[in-house]
Amino acid sequence: MEPPGEGGEMAAALQAAKRALRGELRQRLRALGAAEKQRQSRLLSRKVIDHPKYQESQRIAIFLSMPDEIQTEEIIKDIFKQGKECFIPRYKPHSNHMDMLKLSSAEDISSLALTSWNILQPSDDDSAREEALAGG
Repeated sequence: MEPPGEGGEMAAALQAAKRALRGELRQRLRALGAAEKQRQSRLLSRKVIDHPKYQESQRIAIFLSMPDEIQTEEIIKDIFKQGKECFIPRYKPHSNHMDMLKLSSAEDISSLALTSWNILQPSDDDSAREEALAGG
């Protein structure tokens, strides 16, 4: 059993460690050139697409990438090319809740709303999309 207050100190230390790691990763990403980021995105996309679990899956959940992240566009295009179903996140403001909602096509991305965090996602009033956990 932990002495009183120790759990709070551990949580604070964990939060500080996460903040430091995020800062270090941001610095490393800034140091990479655009061509290197694109090269690494292509390599990772190939690994994902070639993976047996990806190949056997019919329903794929994936994030829409921000400019400073691994680019997922190639994977999303492949999902539709192979006739799979694609689900992307919709975050609830001021919450830890996230729904994974179905995209109808790669082009459907252009119809998505831009959040205050500059993230493309289905709007809050978009109730026509299937939620990943509601399907097969």
